[in-house]
Amino acid sequence: MNNYEGYYYEPPKRKKDKSGGKLVTILLTVAVAFGSFGFGLGFGGSVFRESEAQNLIYEMSAPESVASSLSMPAISDTGEIQALSLAAPESTVVSAIREISDSVVSINTTTVHRDFFNRPILRPGAGSGIISAQDENYIFIITNHHVIENAESVEISIDDYISVPASPVGSDREADIAVIRVSKANLHNAGVHNYSVAVFGDASALEIGQTVIAMGNAMGEGQSATLGIVSAKGRKIPTVNNVLVETIQTDAAINGGNSGGALVNLRGEVIGVNTAKLAGVGVEGIGFAIPSNSVKEIFAEIMERSSVQRPFVGFLGVTVDEILRERNNLPVVGVFVGEVSVDSGAWDAGMRVGDIITSFAGQPILTLEQILEIIPAIEIGAVVEVLVVRPTVGGGGQEILLEVEIRDANVPRGF
Repeated sequence: MNNYEGYYYEPPKRKKDKSGGKLVTILLTVAVAFGSFGFGLGFGGSVFRESEAQNLIYEMSAPESVASSLSMPAISDTGEIQALSLAAPESTVVSAIREISDSVVSINTTTVHRDFFNRPILRPGAGSGIISAQDENYIFIITNHHVIENAESVEISIDDYISVPASPVGSDREADIAVIRVSKANLHNAGVHNYSVAVFGDASALEIGQTVIAMGNAMGEGQSATLGIVSAKGRKIPTVNNVLVETIQTDAAINGGNSGGALVNLRGEVIGVNTAKLAGVGVEGIGFAIPSNSVKEIFAEIMERSSVQRPFVGFLGVTVDEILRERNNLPVVGVFVGEVSVDSGAWDAGMRVGDIITSFAGQPILTLEQILEIIPAIEIGAVVEVLVVRPTVGGGGQEILLEVEIRDANVPRGF
């Protein structure tokens, strides 16, 4: 079985600061996280039909709008980026790494977990980030949402030794993008001056086979680089809450701690944010990055409003085809509901674990992918009809028509 694999391991000890149910069991195997140690995000569900993901809950206190005062030479409009990309000469791999190295940071986090006796246990985590903008007082860093999810504390390091505290600005859990900020005063007081804002290139101009470099805090050991090519463009992978995210596929090694780091071209321009890899028997060299063009749009919205609005139904599901239907004695094919968010439109409408969705928003449904394609076009607040078949004793099923309100995916909630 192949799954999007996360990096749910205990990280190495960080360097010191020199300055001071049966079907559910079969179908919904958890594939947690994308590259941060200690905790993470799972891209699951529809691609291989055998995965489950955990819901992400991240409550942040966003600062007042800072977008108006930003100086963002790296995040300009597409035309400017294209001109920059065409004008800049190709450089060596070494030169590209030098160009981006002062813009990629290591992120260390601490989360609180509870043991069997409900005693708090501090668990360290590691990820990466990209310095993407700055104003008079702060630098702003793009990372993955799952890197900082539920963190009690977040610190960044540019040189892998001196750590400086960071605070959240906002997040888009569905696209797995978050923004944090670091005080320039704290950087100055810590003696950190060698940082720069990354230049973002145009991911739409990428060619299959183009050389790329993945930069990040691999295995929690500090900044490192791996080399590969663009394997494919426009690969869509599902997030934990049934949203398809378009990605760049690469064979550049993306390891634990690389999440949130930069995928760059040979000019040292960021063309993607590393977020996941595919793992399993017979699978090698399949990693994914969120394209820079999408990241720029999400970044701008987070800076303006601290979050991104995305339509959300409230269930996690998996496709049931004829083989799985017969194997598990189910009444129909469709999308099996494995989890339902308790404060979602789906839950309030009466959807429950075990239901099989056969129609969504007036369209017949055979696969989860069909639903994922429909959801983004629905406005938040709209009510859609969802027809489910609820299995009954003896192998039959009862049809139930639900009226489900579409809500905002980035409003904190739980499963």
